Amino acid sequence: MSTPTGWARGYPVVEPYPASWHHFQSPAHLAAICALMGVAWDVGPGTPLSIAEIGCGTGYTANVLAAGNPNATVLGLDYNPAHIAEARAVAGAAGLGNVGFAEIDLAELDGAELDRLPEFDLVTVHGVWSWVDDPVREGVLRLLRRRLKPGGVVLMTYNALPGASAALGLWRLVRATLLAHGSTAAGLAAARVQLERLLAAEPRHLPPSGWSTLLLSDIGLARQGYLLHEFLTEHWRPSFFGDVAAALAGARCAHVGSASIDENFLTMTLSPAQQVLWNEAPDAAARELLTDFCVPRAFRRDVFMRGLRRIRGDQAVEAITLVAVSEARIDRKLVTQAGEAMLPPHIIGPMQAALAERPCSIRELRALPGVGGVTAAELLAMLVGSGAALPLWRAPGDIGWEAANAAARRLNAVAAARLAPHGLGAARLALASPALGGGLGVDPLELALAGLLADPPGPGGDAPAALAARLLPPGPPPPAEVVADLEGKVATILRDRRSAWRYLGIT
Repeated sequence: MSTPTGWARGYPVVEPYPASWHHFQSPAHLAAICALMGVAWDVGPGTPLSIAEIGCGTGYTANVLAAGNPNATVLGLDYNPAHIAEARAVAGAAGLGNVGFAEIDLAELDGAELDRLPEFDLVTVHGVWSWVDDPVREGVLRLLRRRLKPGGVVLMTYNALPGASAALGLWRLVRATLLAHGSTAAGLAAARVQLERLLAAEPRHLPPSGWSTLLLSDIGLARQGYLLHEFLTEHWRPSFFGDVAAALAGARCAHVGSASIDENFLTMTLSPAQQVLWNEAPDAAARELLTDFCVPRAFRRDVFMRGLRRIRGDQAVEAITLVAVSEARIDRKLVTQAGEAMLPPHIIGPMQAALAERPCSIRELRALPGVGGVTAAELLAMLVGSGAALPLWRAPGDIGWEAANAAARRLNAVAAARLAPHGLGAARLALASPALGGGLGVDPLELALAGLLADPPGPGGDAPAALAARLLPPGPPPPAEVVADLEGKVATILRDRRSAWRYLGIT
């Protein structure tokens, strides 16, 4: 039974946390958020950044950050020795010399041991705060107080109240079921049956939530480690923004904004009636609480800074250079908390055409005919938020590019070999690239395909049918319709992604 062990502080440690990449963890994205919010963060691709990931799991994100930032040193911290062993194995296989991993219990980290850590420019605390007990939370704050540089950034993500309140009862119910059964698979199966029966009985106090949807879905069936992370921990507690902000204030950290780019725009987040209430709120904490009452999400991605300094945000945003990550000519929609936002074709069309030719700054895009009426901030939000482009961190071809990109390609090859064959359901993986200061989000099929394209061509070259044949697992040939479906997916990826992958140095 995958129950917590004595040393695990009530957290499940038998099943590893699944690998995943989120673009909002990259320095390039966080620098763009700081610029958008008019806050100075003095970093760039040549800056010798020091990055810490608290709760690094098996090290996937830390390794991607290291491969995407060759001038940075990255340290992954986790208290699970199995996680640290896997993280080190991947880093060693990829030959990454700028990343390290330490098995550390933050509840006990203090004094001389804490001071032996370097000072950090960026600390990410993703998916940790809501799942740990108070001594671990205090350990996070101790580290920030002692080791975050003045002017350093913290990314803090957590389940937020009141949106997450609907899941409190569900968590209690599912956890009890998991603890009562003799194996993880049996426990999850029993929890699904119990939830289905309960929903059929129309319970008054079990409103719809993302957690119940995940537990009952096919995606949930494929992500056992993630479900255990959500439901088996003893200490799951969502938090109000005001309480998290007060805790971070103890480390002299002030709120910058949201790493979810659209949430930094009032009109993209709240309805007109909600905006009136927001503007009448007495302070920032009250405004954020009102937002959390109104938006249909229960997870916050907050950016904080230790020593916040204001700058001209419009000028900083105009200087950001964007690079296209797809050639797909589709209607680019930004799905926001308040609905959908979309630039009209006569505006988005010229911008997509320009980005297809080369990376462009926001200033250059605004100078295109007919585009000038859109603000720099709106262009950044629309293009990045819709997935059409990402901030360019380092131009391919710069001094040292070949060596930097070689490390990223090695990590991509290792990840393709270790992760892509397992499918991982709907997992979001990454193709590391120094051009992005991290990785380009991909699914397992795209990761595996990029791995083939980075190798010398096999029989049949780069034809979709030949690549699809190499992607099929060993064994008896699958049905013809399965092969045809795979060939179609490969052809679509090649059409929409190949040019961007080449420019970013991925293939």
